Amino acid sequence: MKENFHKISGLTLIEILIGIVITSIMMGAMYTSYNVVNNSFSQVTGRASVSAAGRDVSAMLIRELRMAGFRYYGDNLYFDDGRGLDGEENNHYPIIIREPADSCCDRIEIVYGDYDSSRDGTEIDPKFLRFKVIYFAALEDENYNLYKVKLKWNNAEQHWIYVYGGTPDAVYPDTPITVRDAELLRKYVVNMEFVPTNEDGQVISTPLTVNENEEYLNKIRTVDLKITFRSKDDFFKKKIIRKIESIKGAARHVDQEDKFLRDSIVLSVFTRNIGN
Repeated sequence: MKENFHKISGLTLIEILIGIVITSIMMGAMYTSYNVVNNSFSQVTGRASVSAAGRDVSAMLIRELRMAGFRYYGDNLYFDDGRGLDGEENNHYPIIIREPADSCCDRIEIVYGDYDSSRDGTEIDPKFLRFKVIYFAALEDENYNLYKVKLKWNNAEQHWIYVYGGTPDAVYPDTPITVRDAELLRKYVVNMEFVPTNEDGQVISTPLTVNENEEYLNKIRTVDLKITFRSKDDFFKKKIIRKIESIKGAARHVDQEDKFLRDSIVLSVFTRNIGN
């Protein structure tokens, strides 16, 4: 019995090629849509990450700047003015602002008191406590990162010791601060500035230390703060010059050509415990 092969249906080469072209166009459109959505999501999360970094650090700084100079009534701990044999690092002034030449950012030291009723109240174990927190930036892997160290005053031996950010109970500054031991707060900090003002709203010059502008150490009423972080990866498609203006003048402007996103937070904090 003969089979009738000429009645078998099929696709011509032209029809197959047309199907391949249509499928390719659809796949290309789907990939383009996915790529656009993915890039948009990456940009949103990148921007949110940079903004969150600024908010988190700012919240810590606000809390501790407001505490600067606080002491409980009856606080009888020794006050070191930093002019003795132990040097200025031993000082107890509420706010010290330094401008390290090898850093992108100011370094701030904040001192405040506390009280622990569970302690014995002896000279070795006093109920009154005093802490110093230090915020600073350091270059690590070609990027500046923000770090924090906390110290506690040892009143019996009259020196600062590490709470964290260094070997616990080690003496500061005999044991210097290191990036390895300090608490890493955030990476990719671009700038951090502090501008103190007095009760008349006049700007107090910085650096503000035991040896520089020291007559204003107990006259700070507010501190203007600006902190800028950048994205970890490239954010924009093209390199252009993006300028972040400083609150300290043109010398501190950030003016770089790259693809990074930068986000700044500017705040004014009332130092309610200084000079009262």
